[in-house]
Amino acid sequence: MDIKPIEAQAISAGRAAWLRWRVPLCALVLGFLLGIGVAHAAPPSAVLTWAAPTLNTDGTAITLPLTYNVYQGAQGSTTKPSVLTGVTALTATITTGLAASSTVCFELTAVAGGQESAHSGEACKTFPAATPAAPTLTVK
Repeated sequence: MDIKPIEAQAISAGRAAWLRWRVPLCALVLGFLLGIGVAHAAPPSAVLTWAAPTLNTDGTAITLPLTYNVYQGAQGSTTKPSVLTGVTALTATITTGLAASSTVCFELTAVAGGQESAHSGEACKTFPAATPAAPTLTVK
């Protein structure tokens, strides 16, 4: 009995292309079946809410419609740029100028009849470092 070594066969170009897309597809299907997925972090956002003033600085009732201007900047900064103007609701969602591992502060003014109030007190939000969420693992 003659024993001969097995020689490796070359993979054809067509077979190699077929394997290139089949392997990732199999991994995707396996991940789906096992309940393993990739979580994408939501972009940072800040939801601001406030109460409307009812009186002018002279003690008279506010009778004109109010709008609000939102200012955003570094903590303690005396010159924060305006990021929203003419807001008519008592809430605003900010999604620009925010980054992980940072603290951003906001101030608000009320505008009635073209007259802008003094800035409100500063309110700040710290955005944590962007770390991936823990994966969800299921065994069936």
